[in-house]
Amino acid sequence: MVALGALGALSGWGLTRCEVDGLSMAPTLLPGDRLLLRRRLPGGRLRPGMLVAFADPRVGEDRLLIKRVSAIDGEDVTVHGDNPAATTDSRQFGPIPRSSIDWVVVRRYLRLDEVSPRR
Repeated sequence: MVALGALGALSGWGLTRCEVDGLSMAPTLLPGDRLLLRRRLPGGRLRPGMLVAFADPRVGEDRLLIKRVSAIDGEDVTVHGDNPAATTDSRQFGPIPRSSIDWVVVRRYLRLDEVSPRR
């Protein structure tokens, strides 16, 4: 699960940022990691291995999930968390429609607590 917060300056470019909340993508992503997301255009390319974000199919827009694309079969996309012991993914809710994947993870950037003060 992640907290999604739009950046005014970036939203016009189809970009937003979010903060990871949970261990489902550990060790790749950890709680507090900040991500830059790019809006996925309808029909945009998806490949296995990509990190994507989408509304939780169980509760809707109030919760955004970050998962890894593991398989694509036509319009169905299977997604998995990197930490099987702490994830809810296609093993529980099944494949998701390609059209429900709204975001692609562009990059993880440093948390403030990872930046050393300058001397």
